[in-house]
Amino acid sequence: MFVRLLLLLTIVPVVELFVLLKVHGAIAERYDVQTGLLVTVGAILFTGVLGAYLARSQGLGVLRELQRSMAEGKFPGRTLLDGALVLVGGALLLTPGFLTDLVGLSLLVPITRAGYRRVLSAWLERKVRRGEAFVRFGTGPAPGSGRHPGSWGPGPGRGQVIDVTPDDQDRS
Repeated sequence: MFVRLLLLLTIVPVVELFVLLKVHGAIAERYDVQTGLLVTVGAILFTGVLGAYLARSQGLGVLRELQRSMAEGKFPGRTLLDGALVLVGGALLLTPGFLTDLVGLSLLVPITRAGYRRVLSAWLERKVRRGEAFVRFGTGPAPGSGRHPGSWGPGPGRGQVIDVTPDDQDRS
């Protein structure tokens, strides 16, 4: 996992830099170097602003859907996946570069996000089936925190129960 992440964090910036230089070169060849630089930097800034706006609007929509699902007592699995994809999409759009912008934009558009959600959902289902991850919905302590594995809390205690009311207390 570490090697994959290291490769991703090394290769993506190099590819992005290559694409940025190619775009700048193509614009500079047609116009001039200064215009190419201004258009390239302007495009990067524009996609950053667009990404912030889209991430905010889509994120608020996901938040409203999450609140609605929770109020109805439904497990918001689809909405949680959408929220994660919107978060990653927004982060990618804020990252300078055209390729990350393209992927980030596709994560923010609901139609294309549905495809990513299906792939991510299938991957998570495989993880849960293999026992590599678990999903819990509701409130209370985590499974296994009680007296025996799989219990949801300590359960009823053993011993004498003493019921005390305010009138029974010593007032000293």
